[in-house]
Amino acid sequence: MANLITDYFKLESFHANSLSLLDGDFRLNAEYYEENKNINLDKNIVFEPLSKLSTVVFPGIFKRFQVENSKNGIGFLTTSEMMMVEPIPEKFLSIDLTRNLDIYRVTENTLLISRSGSIGNTIYVNNDLIELAITEDALRVVPFNPNLIGLLYFYFISDYGNSLITGKKSGAVIDHIYEDDLYKIPIPVLDSHITQYFYITFQKVKTNRETANSLLRNARSLVLQYNNLPLLSEAEIETIDPKKEVEIRKVNISEFTSDYRLDAHFYNPMADLVFKRIRQNAYCYKALHELSDCSFRGSRSTRNYVAKEHGTPFLSGKNIIQIRPDLKYISNSETNNINDMLIEKNWILITRSGTLGRTVFVWNNYENFAASEHLIRVVPFENEIDQGYLYAFLSSDYGYHQLLRYKHGSVIDEITEDQISQAIIPIPTNEAQKEIGDLVRQAYDLRAEAIKLEDEAQEILTKALTGK
Repeated sequence: MANLITDYFKLESFHANSLSLLDGDFRLNAEYYEENKNINLDKNIVFEPLSKLSTVVFPGIFKRFQVENSKNGIGFLTTSEMMMVEPIPEKFLSIDLTRNLDIYRVTENTLLISRSGSIGNTIYVNNDLIELAITEDALRVVPFNPNLIGLLYFYFISDYGNSLITGKKSGAVIDHIYEDDLYKIPIPVLDSHITQYFYITFQKVKTNRETANSLLRNARSLVLQYNNLPLLSEAEIETIDPKKEVEIRKVNISEFTSDYRLDAHFYNPMADLVFKRIRQNAYCYKALHELSDCSFRGSRSTRNYVAKEHGTPFLSGKNIIQIRPDLKYISNSETNNINDMLIEKNWILITRSGTLGRTVFVWNNYENFAASEHLIRVVPFENEIDQGYLYAFLSSDYGYHQLLRYKHGSVIDEITEDQISQAIIPIPTNEAQKEIGDLVRQAYDLRAEAIKLEDEAQEILTKALTGK
């Protein structure tokens, strides 16, 4: 019996230098002292603590006064939202009521590192984030020498650097790290030409992603322009509430469909306005099912997650909006019908449960990945519509509010393939479609190049750390 118990409960143990106990806060959790065994460091490398290279700022916990939109507030991002490839705030902080609001703004040449919950997620401040307020759960790392930001960024997102950060976590229920934890992180002192390479590469990565987001905004703007559609943000919503405090309107019996939907959201005024404007203003429009196949959904299967080398990358709903998806890999040999889960170039993926309507274009990113059954596959008919144009419309406000209209569910919201296939798509000229589609494809090419540049930087960093 004793042997059975010891075989079942295998202890993970390692030796730690007793002097390390005196360095810091006398931490007694074992993982704090565990060395990273995934990399053999060059013994000649010199390290110095982050405290000598950078300041780390924790803005502090504050009372939040929220408002409905950006008219009276500033967009507020959580740590998960700041990691989105196109960060879109769902909450807004009151400009008038939030004390010391400037403390929660961020500046150029700053890295943000999540300090609570999911520890160690790292992103740089770009043109999108600089306009917003960022949660206090993101520590601000500002290097004294701006030229070091590339080294620090690639180091923190590397397996080795990230493990140093996560190893500092503490907390009984929710994990945390603090400013002092980051200050003690050892940073390698590398040759100046390597540091300069990291700085130049970092700037290219940042510029590529900023340009990509700008191109997509331009593409969505042209969708409206070429279809004579005004901005929805400027719309006056029909309501019978004179103070406009509640979105409420009368519904004609003729608006009831064969589904006899009785949930108010199905008849929400924004969705009604979207349909009305497309029908009145667009030169031509068709239902989505006339332009694409929406019937296919990835097969359901037990997910056996394995190491990268033995599996296929698996996309979930949250992955498709992340800058660098934190992917899992499903077994190639133990997954039934894995071929039915694979996705192809020019497809459009839309989240169908949980957070609805997240949309991504498959172009130099997720080809031959397996995707969750919670992602609806939209397969455009090449002879009917430009695939990039269709993505630009579906990811616009006019597309999003149509998708959202059909949500249903008592606990978890859902939409179905049949429902989204009823969305109406305005059809401009072929030339206009191609112009918009080319902008989308160019944007996704830039994102792919940014990922490639980061991967190359990781290879250079590994060689510098190992001396190989």
